[in-house]
Amino acid sequence: MHTEAARERPIGVAIRSGRRLFRDALASWLSGQPEFFIVGHVATDDDLLQLCALLRPDMVLFDVGPAMYGALPALRLLRERCARVRIVVMYDHLSPAELTAARQIGVDTLVPSSHGLPALLMVLRREAESLRARPDTQPASGESLTDQEREIIALIGAGHTVQRIADLIASTPCAVENSKRRIYHKLGVASQSQAVARAAALGLVVPAGAAPSAGPATGAGPGTSDDGSAGARPDLSTHQSEGRLPQLSAREADILRSIAMGHTVRQTARLLDIAEKTVENTQGRLFLKLGTRNRAGAIAAAYALGLLDQVSDPGPD
Repeated sequence: MHTEAARERPIGVAIRSGRRLFRDALASWLSGQPEFFIVGHVATDDDLLQLCALLRPDMVLFDVGPAMYGALPALRLLRERCARVRIVVMYDHLSPAELTAARQIGVDTLVPSSHGLPALLMVLRREAESLRARPDTQPASGESLTDQEREIIALIGAGHTVQRIADLIASTPCAVENSKRRIYHKLGVASQSQAVARAAALGLVVPAGAAPSAGPATGAGPGTSDDGSAGARPDLSTHQSEGRLPQLSAREADILRSIAMGHTVRQTARLLDIAEKTVENTQGRLFLKLGTRNRAGAIAAAYALGLLDQVSDPGPD
């Protein structure tokens, strides 16, 4: 028997679209609808599968664009791994053969992109009602991120220290460190910079000044950065208001790439065959351009601005 709260619970939606501007706009628009929240938004099929494993959304909004046939294998794998998730596909063109294949795979609803956002919202609300009427929920997975782990990775991406995070979530530094290790394991990474890069790619880390993706609220204001300075959250407002991206030099791009791969200053210096002091100085200029004061904030800001896409794949080295 369902309670009133269960019938009115917001529905978690994961968005997959290879079109970045469209994906970000869709996430921003949908997060403004009170009956939904965005668990993450990704660009690739592999990222979508990991996002679903980590956060177990109720619904996946899959934008196939003009390439419906090419998306069928990914949709099939998604259905095999996430039997209970509702799959809503947005498409530009659809042949009778593709329609048949999508139905056989188990796609729940197909929506033409040409119908616009009002039609999409109507479909999503219909699917949400179907989900709320379901008698049980998805079983929890040991590899899923908990709400607190999501909160911690968001705070790390905002540039807070372990001590500051512990204060904000009423925990201890030791407990936060243990949670960080679990987060690294679940994300398949080995360092904090890699964790932030992976979380940013999955839409789990949103820097200050970027459009928010609804999720567990951190309640975190400006805090202390990893280097002990205050106000560590990256400020993207200048870049956004002026309609321009920061121009990175080749060396700064190298440093950003190395940070995203989880390298230390010493490892970066060895990799690039330069002095550690040169790495630190270049890193300082990079932080200034990105409006942040530490490595985690730099990764989050760079992803929000689309710079990581230009310099590297931010996955583990």
